[in-house]
Amino acid sequence: MRILSYILLSSVFFVSCWSNPRPKTSSDDVVLEDALRDQTQARFNAEFEILDSLSTSWGWSPDTLVGGVLLQKVVDKNQTANAVDDDVELRVKVSLANGNHCFTNDSLRFSIGHFDGPKVFEEVAKHISPGDSVVALVPSEMGFGVRGYPGLVPPGAMLLIEISQPIR
Repeated sequence: MRILSYILLSSVFFVSCWSNPRPKTSSDDVVLEDALRDQTQARFNAEFEILDSLSTSWGWSPDTLVGGVLLQKVVDKNQTANAVDDDVELRVKVSLANGNHCFTNDSLRFSIGHFDGPKVFEEVAKHISPGDSVVALVPSEMGFGVRGYPGLVPPGAMLLIEISQPIR
């Protein structure tokens, strides 16, 4: 009787396992790295559409720079633009794309090609010369990224940056 009970319980156990098979595995599983890359690209595309829409509604005819930065010149002295290794001093006013002010820096100094801050400042500096003034719409990746700048710029913020390069 004991053997019969053991066989019956074993049968029930095995049948229940067979009726609930393991999930199928696919040869084209999504790798986390690929999923993150796809999500980043989708975010970039969405941000660019928003920034492009803003520039159009404001009547801009901007230049598109590396990284999707939209640059509208306000004052253009038509001089030779800054180049790599040039030392520049910029006046910057950083706001969110919706206009909320983040911070101002009246003397941001760096050498082009050797700046550790947001990529937008070097990219814009390469397209202006002393006396120029520009406004730029900036995707988060070219600004302060997904981390932001604690206390000043929220994570993942699209920015509106006013930049001028004073004549020395």
